[in-house]
Amino acid sequence: MAEIALKIEEWKKIYKEVIKVTSEEEIAYLKKPTVATVQKFKELKEEDQYKALAFIFKECVLEDKVYEDEFILSASKSLLEKIPKAVESTISKEVGVDEIKKSAALVRHYFNKDPYAMPIDEFHQLVGEALWLQEYKNKQLEMTLSNVLVKTFANNSF
Repeated sequence: MAEIALKIEEWKKIYKEVIKVTSEEEIAYLKKPTVATVQKFKELKEEDQYKALAFIFKECVLEDKVYEDEFILSASKSLLEKIPKAVESTISKEVGVDEIKKSAALVRHYFNKDPYAMPIDEFHQLVGEALWLQEYKNKQLEMTLSNVLVKTFANNSF
């Protein structure tokens, strides 16, 4: 028991959070998927839901053990319930479309990090911060332009 506790502590140092999924016979320890893993899962899900669930389990399981297929599917579903839902991704100018890629671009721009390699919850946190920064910069630009226009046209009398 002490050995698994040490492993869990090591995993937490690397992955920040370890998710324990259990059934009557089996236990699995999982990390949260990266953005790239979730994106690949969504692609696979369109072709074969079971293959997609097996993929996400394989990508996130922390122990190299053999698990029953039924447990893998159940554990994958449990894992997916624990992560925030993301919007499908492709780049488009339309509002509300392609949000993952747009959000990833903001994270790369403001924080110089690869959004596809980070855990999904960290990605969502940085997206929120990037959106705040973008809004702040827009307000600063608006105030600057207002000041320039006031100074330019206030001194001219017609």
